Parts: sequence; C-alpha cells; structure tokens
Amino acid sequence: MRESLYIVPQAGGETMAHRAARGLRADIERYFTAREEEGRFPTEAGLLLELGLSEAEYAGLLEDEACRREFERARLRRMDWLENRMVTESGRAAGCMNALKQEKNGGYADKAGQGAEKRLVIRLEGVGRGAAE
Repeated sequence: MRESLYIVPQAGGETMAHRAARGLRADIERYFTAREEEGRFPTEAGLLLELGLSEAEYAGLLEDEACRREFERARLRRMDWLENRMVTESGRAAGCMNALKQEKNGGYADKAGQGAEKRLVIRLEGVGRGAAE
C-alpha cells in the first residue's frame, strides 16, 4: 500500500489531482490486472486501499472532473466484470446480481413489480363545501 499521491498540494495552490489523473488510470489498471490474475473481484474498497486513499480523500478527488472520470471508468469496469460472470459462469448469477445492486457497482434495481396494479387515492378533504358533489 502506498501513501496517497493524489491530493498533495503543489506550489501555486494546484493539487496533484489534475496532474495525477493520468497516473491514476495507470494505477487503477494495475489494480484491476492484479485482481484478474488472482481471480478476485476488483472492489471499490480494495481500489482505495491500493491507491492509499481514505474515503474522505476519495470523496475529495471525485470533485475533480478528471479524477471523477477515471473512477467512473473503474466503476464501469466493475460492472462489466460482474455482468460477464453473471452470464458466462453457471451458479454466479445471484451473487453477481446482488453485487450489481450495490450503488458503487451500478445500482441495478429489480424490475419485478412493473405492470403490477397501482392505486391512486384522491382525498377530497378540505376542497370546499360541495366541491365533490
């Protein structure tokens, strides 16, 4: 685990976040490659540990557009990992779908219940005397 290299202030008030976005992608790629070699799912928490970032530092980096794009790319890559295993490896669909439902992995929502009867209740209390007659 390394110290965080992504939010250290530089001379002139600029943060490394702007310059480090390019290096951030390479570090994220190394993390994903290592997880693939281990056959492990690349989690958000694991990525932050690998990058040496606290959750507060991570939240700060998400404010920077260039860094946010790299973390969004990592989120999409986790979704891709889960979706592919869900459809190509038997017995993994339920586990992958549960992981995909987590907001940090895509936030999928069950579509069950669509088309079910919906009920609208209109209350006429306080509308005025005789208004509902």
